[in-house]
Amino acid sequence: MKQGKLMKVLLSFTLFIALSSANTQATNLPSPQQLEQHIKSLVPEVVTDSTPGFVVGVYRGGQLIYGKGFGLANLSYKIPNDISLVYNIGSTTKQFIGYGFAMLHVQGKLDLDTPVHELLDDWPQFEHTVTVRHLLTHTSGYREAYTTSNIVGRYIGVDRLSREECLEVIRRQPKLEFTPGSKFVYNSTAWVVLAEIMEKVTGSAADVWVTENILKPLKMNDTQIETNVGQVIKDGAESYYLSPDDKLINAKSNRAIFGASDIYTNIKDMGQWFANFKSAEVGSEQARELFLTSFQLNSGYDSQYALGIFVNQYKGLKRYTHGGAHEAFLTQFSYFPEHDLGIFIVSNFGRRKSISDTDIADFMLGDFMSEDIQAKSLITSTEAELTPFTGLFVSDSYNSVVKLGVKDNSLMWDGKHQLLQTTSTSFQTQSGDSNLTFSGDSAEYDTLILINRWKTKFNRVEPWEPTSEELKQYSGNYWSKELEAAYEVSVVDQKLKINHRWADEMILKPVTQDFFSNGWLHLRFDRNDNNQIMQISVNSSRTVDIILDKVDKPLSR
Repeated sequence: MKQGKLMKVLLSFTLFIALSSANTQATNLPSPQQLEQHIKSLVPEVVTDSTPGFVVGVYRGGQLIYGKGFGLANLSYKIPNDISLVYNIGSTTKQFIGYGFAMLHVQGKLDLDTPVHELLDDWPQFEHTVTVRHLLTHTSGYREAYTTSNIVGRYIGVDRLSREECLEVIRRQPKLEFTPGSKFVYNSTAWVVLAEIMEKVTGSAADVWVTENILKPLKMNDTQIETNVGQVIKDGAESYYLSPDDKLINAKSNRAIFGASDIYTNIKDMGQWFANFKSAEVGSEQARELFLTSFQLNSGYDSQYALGIFVNQYKGLKRYTHGGAHEAFLTQFSYFPEHDLGIFIVSNFGRRKSISDTDIADFMLGDFMSEDIQAKSLITSTEAELTPFTGLFVSDSYNSVVKLGVKDNSLMWDGKHQLLQTTSTSFQTQSGDSNLTFSGDSAEYDTLILINRWKTKFNRVEPWEPTSEELKQYSGNYWSKELEAAYEVSVVDQKLKINHRWADEMILKPVTQDFFSNGWLHLRFDRNDNNQIMQISVNSSRTVDIILDKVDKPLSR
């Protein structure tokens, strides 16, 4: 950025702070000057004028009351992070296409409850119907391409991933992962499908339609949509992460698949988007209401997710929020409608060198927040009373493990997270967003029900430490017809190891008999009636039940 332009931006911002101060103080909120001092106190020591950093914008009443960049946007040319530069906001992009679908529904151009297979050519039908609404709310049961790509050694953030490859993942899946509407499972691939549907319905590519019908009418003139890998983005910041040996690496995009992500925007333009939450100037009040209505799961539980945006409570205040990660950018987005307060932060320094939007929210709205929910009606138990709840639990879908122990007379999740006891058999996380209820024999509870956005049953399992001889029964070659991927399983140094021709070597740790994990993947070895191992079921947080059959000899792919 030229020096003259930078000075003009800084002078304009200083003038605006002065003019807006009185209006903000009148509402009993901290002044912009107090906010500036608070944010300055939050800046990590590792962010300096010679490192990457972040930009932050705070908006109230449709106006920017604070905006500033910290650190550098480009290390090679020493260009500072600035509120006029644009940053890739990752999955925060989803709300723009979600709002577009709300507009199309209200205009009568599309019904959100239309089955997907009726809108797309050559699209698979499954036992249960998947609708557009299911796609928008992460409740479809479709496969997630990021997970399946990683399983076969095509790592997101390293290897190129195309739109067609994402769609092919769904075309090849043998069945839905769950009944549509029964679970919330975050799925970016569904948004690739949504972009295809938008083009089919409107006759315009999704990026063109969103630009012409949302971005331009809102005068978000600096905002750009990346549609080709390597595309030149005007005034675009770079992003960086630290390598294992503490060297700064300039991250590069390996995919440009609009729908799930790939909007570049800046602090100024996002003010226009925040303002539209209140005014619905673009779209309509009906579209806004539809856009912000959270999906009710089949069980009746509130998923707390609407059409591309989370709708929840933070310390008693309604909040619309979403995060995003792409390249080494990390985005935080929160809007508190009752106070018309928006917070937008983008880091270009990996995923850990920023400040938190909740720290700003606490500072600005602390006087309006309710008493901490965890301070009410809690039960205090001794270590002996908590012992029946401790142990190892595995989810019904074999894609999650919960390990519970006791420390300082508190039940601990994975040794890190303290759980607060609310009844004789129920606990909740400190954030209040997850509840755990136990049932079974009070001497050692055998079932755990975890409720966050849906209900998940966990069963108690016995920890297992196999010998090398016991591990050998899992050795062999396995093949997935769906992914056309071959795994070779062997025992090395008393550990079970998986090799794939493209993937990194995977060391599996035993959880319980026939069930192993490497942290993000969970593998269950299934047996036949003769107790012979016949297949592996691979599961993760975003996809389940990918089958690899045991074969007699290695396959070429």
